[in-house]
Amino acid sequence: MNMNTRISLMTPYLDGDYYGRIFVELHKEANKKNATIFTIQARPSGRNPEPFNYQVGTEETDGWLLMTNPQSVLPIDPELLKHIESTGKPVVTIGYPEEAIDCHSVIIDNKSATKEAVLHLIKDHGHERIAFIGSNEHLDIVERRFGYLQALTESQINHDDNLIFQAKDSIRQGGYYAAEEMIERGIDFTAIFAATDLNAMGAIEKLKEAGYRVPEDIAVVGFDDLAPAETFNPPLTTVRQSFKDLASAGFDILYRKMNGEDIEYGVTNIQTHLVTRASCGCDHVPVVEPTVDVQKQLIQSKLNLDTILTRYDEFVQRWASASREKYFDFENMFGKKSHWGCLALWDKNEQDKKDLIVSQTFSKNGDPVPPVGYKIPLNQFPPTEWIPPLKDNDFVRVQSIRNQRGDWGFIAIVGPVDELILISAADITQISFTVSAASMERDELFQQIQSIAEQLEIVSSTTNDGIWDWDVETDHIQWNVRSKDIFDTIGESLPVDYQSFFQLIHPDDYDRVLNSFKEHGEKGTALKSEFRIQGKNEEELWVYVTGDSIRKNDKVVRIIGSITNISEKKLADEQIKYLAFHDGLTGLPNRRLFHDRLVQSIEQADRYNYKLGVLLIDLDRFKVINDTLGHHAGDQLIQEVAGLLEKTVRSSDTISRGSREHSTVARLGGDEFIILLSHIHDVRDADVVAKRIIEKFKDPFFIQDHDVFTTASIGVSVYPDDGLDYDSLTRCADVAMYKAKENGKNQMEIYSSDINSMTIERFTMENELRKAIERNEFELHYQPQFQLENNRTLGIEALLRWHSPCRGLVSPLDFIPLAEETGLIIPIGNWVLKEACRQNKEWIDLGLPPIIVSVNISARQLQQKNFVDIVKSILEESDLPPSYLCLEITESTAIKNVEISMDMLRELGELGVNISIDDFGIGYSSLAMLKQLPISNVKIDKSFIHDMDMDKDDAAIVRAIIAMAHSLELTVTAEGVETEEQKDILTSEKCNFVQGYLYSKPLTAKECYEYIQSITIK
Repeated sequence: MNMNTRISLMTPYLDGDYYGRIFVELHKEANKKNATIFTIQARPSGRNPEPFNYQVGTEETDGWLLMTNPQSVLPIDPELLKHIESTGKPVVTIGYPEEAIDCHSVIIDNKSATKEAVLHLIKDHGHERIAFIGSNEHLDIVERRFGYLQALTESQINHDDNLIFQAKDSIRQGGYYAAEEMIERGIDFTAIFAATDLNAMGAIEKLKEAGYRVPEDIAVVGFDDLAPAETFNPPLTTVRQSFKDLASAGFDILYRKMNGEDIEYGVTNIQTHLVTRASCGCDHVPVVEPTVDVQKQLIQSKLNLDTILTRYDEFVQRWASASREKYFDFENMFGKKSHWGCLALWDKNEQDKKDLIVSQTFSKNGDPVPPVGYKIPLNQFPPTEWIPPLKDNDFVRVQSIRNQRGDWGFIAIVGPVDELILISAADITQISFTVSAASMERDELFQQIQSIAEQLEIVSSTTNDGIWDWDVETDHIQWNVRSKDIFDTIGESLPVDYQSFFQLIHPDDYDRVLNSFKEHGEKGTALKSEFRIQGKNEEELWVYVTGDSIRKNDKVVRIIGSITNISEKKLADEQIKYLAFHDGLTGLPNRRLFHDRLVQSIEQADRYNYKLGVLLIDLDRFKVINDTLGHHAGDQLIQEVAGLLEKTVRSSDTISRGSREHSTVARLGGDEFIILLSHIHDVRDADVVAKRIIEKFKDPFFIQDHDVFTTASIGVSVYPDDGLDYDSLTRCADVAMYKAKENGKNQMEIYSSDINSMTIERFTMENELRKAIERNEFELHYQPQFQLENNRTLGIEALLRWHSPCRGLVSPLDFIPLAEETGLIIPIGNWVLKEACRQNKEWIDLGLPPIIVSVNISARQLQQKNFVDIVKSILEESDLPPSYLCLEITESTAIKNVEISMDMLRELGELGVNISIDDFGIGYSSLAMLKQLPISNVKIDKSFIHDMDMDKDDAAIVRAIIAMAHSLELTVTAEGVETEEQKDILTSEKCNFVQGYLYSKPLTAKECYEYIQSITIK
């Protein structure tokens, strides 16, 4: 076989009806072209999976095939994708589109296939009320939902959200439970499209249990054309997709590009075929196989099962033998199925894990192997010249050796394609890789693994959680040490049998979990379940239980699995999701969720030919009210306004029911709200709602025993008249809103082409801002920051003030957005940075204890290519040590510039400058983002602190942020601390630092110096 053409296939799995079948076809195509496939399994960790980020073989590879869907739990790290792209080697993704890099994608045309199936129900069988069953776990299924909606639209059938039924997963259980929900709601449809055959079969089973006939009462269509579909009762109408075509097309495009053919990057859709059978009502003659063939099929199935069981037995024996000696025997573990192998471990003298050291090798056929101790860069591993001659059925398999406790290196083996590759979970080699990681750990720690622990480590090495072993015949359950920690959390001892375990399951989850175990025993359904367990004192704990069984004569005799404490994950997921999509003060959708809904509404508006209205609302005099009555009153007013807006829109009798039901009221921040009106006919509908809102503001708000009056200025834009996307529509509404303010406030303005892109007021302010620096109109105030543990002054935050000769003292909220928009923020920001450093050095020279001065940095500043040089120059000029400067970036700035500014922030961190995330909790940041950025501190936005002592949700969010930050070894600063109650809560939650009016308001430079000097003397 020609070893000169090397193709790397990156995939999370190498078995099963999907990954296994595609790999087999790719392997055949490679053989035809005398090319060699190097499979790289992107599975760095079984527990807490993280994106694969190893540049393995990138220098040696001639072309890439990727099967790592970015929506899966095992995607490729964006950094690795960019590196692969930078090598200039062609890339083709199979089964999913990849938008992060330039590449070609070959995918199944799920939308068109589903559309064809649903149109079959409509046109050929006369159905109009058609339900949809599907989950959100795969991109394919999401696309199938779009195909379903397209079919309805094309047939001029109104879409009904009540006919969408969410399945928990894509297997039978998901369809079964979806049908339960159908029956509970009341079936008012005549047909079902299920996104998978298994969902369809599960739904049919439940419907038949409830007395419904298929297809006489309800027609059903599935997708996938699995083998059981044809013999199911009734035979299932389904969509057949060709994995052979998928693989062939993907390989063909890659090979042609590797040979220099100029193929434009894009997407190749693989067509499908609708297979009609009895479940939809079509005439269907079942294919009856001869008895002898059925017998052969049964015999083959038993042989496959026996082979798998035999392999597991052999695997356990190999594992015991390989681990019996003092050190792991690599050949003993892999020599049975492979004829050549190399184990290479990381060079321990390096920190960046770029080079591997050959540790063990073997060759069954006497082929050359690299010498032990040989050093090889990861991007060359394994070199093509190392690989021995391959037979037609051979391929090269590369796998990282890593688990949750360590990362040891890589294994490369050469052997034939497994004859059971199409059977999921039959990949014993993958389990061997996992166990090898445990062996590396054992070798490193010099510990012997004993008896039953040896078998259970197969699971624990990939989960690092509790392991259980239930002997069904004796009804006795064994647990490992980690399991005890889980049950100790709820004050319970380890259950010893089936009954004592199930007694701990929460009543609301009991039947579901029982059914999961029952289905696993009777049907072999995967045993995977999330549920709650509770102790005697009603302590609750969320756990995730998985398991698999050992059977004898088709009878379950033993089940081995894992139990994971997922309580923190459940809470964190809910809170992060809430933080990401909702405003913490009002509970309204935030900017991100509004954006998503507007995008969806635009698609619907185009489909059904109606208009959308966008109303941007800014409160008049809010700053006066906030400054007069305080932040608590201001926050209460914001909450009252939020309720008024929702009530006005929802109860308005001046717009259609569709507009009321699909409208969205969101808070953008501060005193700014935005409303999306759907299903409107023209701008008059939006005009009526805007005027109704202004009318409502005539009544006072009762805030802290006061009647508080405020008004609203509203700008209106209409889709598609004024814009075709989020940015243009909100920009037009913003221009109209400023025009309303310019015209005297307390009114609405509809955007038109006559309104200039900038009001006279904004234009005038821009000109004044341009002259403000040279006229020395800017001044810094400083607000001290304190360490909670000992009330010592940690630092100060520099806050900008503008003393305009025409406007007086101008709040940053009034001019910073304009400065950002016009680019003036760059010279202003540089002045702030220079002045803050100069002032801090002056204080140090005057004898004050050195403290850190924090300066807010805008997104525009971070976009400067020479920003690092600017900071260095200012530090040198002021002679301020870098450790006494902290740069604060907001969440939105971090997200917007995370890729561009990563190196810049890292370079500043290496210089010694501190980096902090400001206003945390109101934007889009995530744990992944926090891990990537070189930050040392997180500042919780004051909106969460204000009502923390009265609002349990705010308190929970603050608690979650502190816990998450500490888990990443970051310090936490709470802004806006105004009461002793808030301070006490933050102290109990181990918040590190605080800042707010409870300690000190922002002070002038002189006042700040005197204040710090006075508390230092004390």
